[in-house]
Amino acid sequence: MTTYMIAAIDVHDGEKYETYKTQAPLQIEKHGGRYIVRGGERDVVEGSWPDGRAVVLEFPDWDSANAFVDDPDYAPIAAIRHATTTSHIWLVEGPEGGSNADGCHGYLVAEIHVKNADDYAPYAAQAPDALARFDGTYLARGGRTRCVEGGMNLDRLVIVGFTDTAQAYAFHGSEGYAPLIKIRQSASDSNVMIVAGL
Repeated sequence: MTTYMIAAIDVHDGEKYETYKTQAPLQIEKHGGRYIVRGGERDVVEGSWPDGRAVVLEFPDWDSANAFVDDPDYAPIAAIRHATTTSHIWLVEGPEGGSNADGCHGYLVAEIHVKNADDYAPYAAQAPDALARFDGTYLARGGRTRCVEGGMNLDRLVIVGFTDTAQAYAFHGSEGYAPLIKIRQSASDSNVMIVAGL
């Protein structure tokens, strides 16, 4: 199943970080990964999100994503990032038979801590129909997760792909989605951002 790496990278030394940016892509490609978001404009529309550039990578499966972050050949490159940034990095597995990010250039990324599963259930049941009205595609929806760096406690990670950020904003601000946001917010702590992709 397709797996995504989500990163929030707050750069402290831009000049040295450029070395990381030039060396990391070869390691990503080695494991079948590709950038779908690489520092695109981001907007936190609910809750909070760690500071810095948003990066999202797509890998063909869970094992490939883990092989990338754990690769000894990547370790010295990651050390450059560690020295020049504060990073939060997570992996999330997409749904079985799920889509990939082809054709998507805008994303809604959410980190959700469910407080009451029964109260959250109506949101989970109704959100796909609201999303379909805006041609949104679930790339990840509460699949297996791993916190690679940053220590942020995870519950559910969600990535929705749209043709562009205008569609993502249209969905999030729509009359049809507004009552569902209320359900979700009453049953969970939600942190949501909209970010431009490649």
